[in-house]
Amino acid sequence: MDINEVVKLALRAIKADPKAVDAGEYRLDGTRVIIDLSGKLVKGEAEYHPPTTSIPLIPAIALAVQMMGIQRERFMEVLEVAMNAAIASNEKGNEYIAAFNKDWAATANRVKEAPRNLPPRRHEGKVYPRDVAVDVVIEPGPALVASATVPAP
Repeated sequence: MDINEVVKLALRAIKADPKAVDAGEYRLDGTRVIIDLSGKLVKGEAEYHPPTTSIPLIPAIALAVQMMGIQRERFMEVLEVAMNAAIASNEKGNEYIAAFNKDWAATANRVKEAPRNLPPRRHEGKVYPRDVAVDVVIEPGPALVASATVPAP
């Protein structure tokens, strides 16, 4: 549960229907949130995976452009066409790319395999809730109750 959900629960504590809460500013001073958890959590072991989403894309592309030497401008033109094609593929499917590149499967697999040649990164073990029950009690503070009764400016 993130802070936005907690704030929504606090507003619901003063008015049963969240749609009945008018737009405006509400003071949360003195509002208490009590979360009672029962059950257990199981944390898995740390795992090592090749980096994928943690690769900084802009610096990686900038380095590739620099490494292209005299072909930098051509590389940038090709990169722009490729990005537009990838955006179009999300809308039209992979047919566009497959028509352009007859060896699409082999090329895609080569790109997917590239991160596997990078050093693995540590990922903390996953946390699994087991039979967890959550009970949330909101005690609206006097400031929240007072600000809810005053019309928004």
